[in-house]
Amino acid sequence: MKGLIIIPDFTGFTGFVKNIDIELGVSITSELINTIIDNNTLGLVVSEIEGDAVLFFKLGEPVNLTEVFDGLKIMHGAFNRKLRELSAQHHLDVNLSLKFIVHYGELSVYDIQGFKKLFGQTVIEAHSLLKNGAGQTNYILLTQDYISSNSDATCFQSAYWKYNSSRSTMVKGLRSIDYSFYTYAA
Repeated sequence: MKGLIIIPDFTGFTGFVKNIDIELGVSITSELINTIIDNNTLGLVVSEIEGDAVLFFKLGEPVNLTEVFDGLKIMHGAFNRKLRELSAQHHLDVNLSLKFIVHYGELSVYDIQGFKKLFGQTVIEAHSLLKNGAGQTNYILLTQDYISSNSDATCFQSAYWKYNSSRSTMVKGLRSIDYSFYTYAA
């Protein structure tokens, strides 16, 4: 079955972990992850929490592009507000930002002791794209697989997210994936 995968992931997490007390780091990470999940307006299902990332999915037809951009704007804004609140509360300069991977393709869902797990090449591809930001922060990476599945892709415009560039990467052992970056328009 086809499905949508969205992965919100922190940028700067390694430096954050390296430079913060472990208990405070866990507390801040937990609050930020909960904020992302609580602000999921797209009806996505949580498959996994992966340290500083959430693996969301939705089976069936893809959510249209405008709705995805609006939903990710809500998550991104809530994340930034919570980050500012926590930074002020703990008198810290927390240098984290949020990126999103959006991919669409064949996947399967199975249960392991109550947990919904994802299986398929699409899942591997989405994870491999997490390291393709080329030093950028606060962005959405949309795969061509997702864009092609949308009828409104050619007329998309947003004041919050601005088109940055298009690229391609070879996912080791699988295939080449084309994608586009949209960066936060501060």
